[in-house]
Amino acid sequence: MLSAAFLLCPDQECPASEPGHSGSGKTHGEAGHGESALAVVWKWGNFLILFGGLGWYLRRPLKDFLESRTRSIQEGLANGRSAKEMATKQLSEVESRLAHLSEEIHGLKTEALTEAEEERSRILESAKAEAKKILELAQREIDGMKKSARLELKSHIADLAVRLAAERLQKSVGPEENRRLVVQFLDSLEVTKN
Repeated sequence: MLSAAFLLCPDQECPASEPGHSGSGKTHGEAGHGESALAVVWKWGNFLILFGGLGWYLRRPLKDFLESRTRSIQEGLANGRSAKEMATKQLSEVESRLAHLSEEIHGLKTEALTEAEEERSRILESAKAEAKKILELAQREIDGMKKSARLELKSHIADLAVRLAAERLQKSVGPEENRRLVVQFLDSLEVTKN
């Protein structure tokens, strides 16, 4: 690679082209500390030409890069602003809901208590109606059992009365009295027939 000093000084008489060259009449030790004004100008000239050329060739890609970087930063900032606005909006909605949360809880409790009371009343009414049906059914069964028991009791009493009457008749009525009663009964039947 060619040095910048060689580019400006094609002949080898340039004071800064080679270390230890005595073109300026100074020794190597004096050249480092006391360079001539012309050598400094050559160095700065080379520097400006080299970096000026690089700047000239790289200006368009650098400009495109910086513009795209600027656009991406602006887009990022715009996205950040919109995200911040959305987050602020969501935060205000959440804070609003939190502010009304105690009211909602109170409303839900009141509604739940009302529903529970209505359910309790409905269950009590249903239980009363069921109990009434059960009592009516039990009362009908009791009435049926009473009638059946009365009929059974009457039948039993009638059987007992007939037995007792038969026993009394057998004890109090002898065979002659029994014949007389049978004849009397038969006569009464004949009279009733006519």
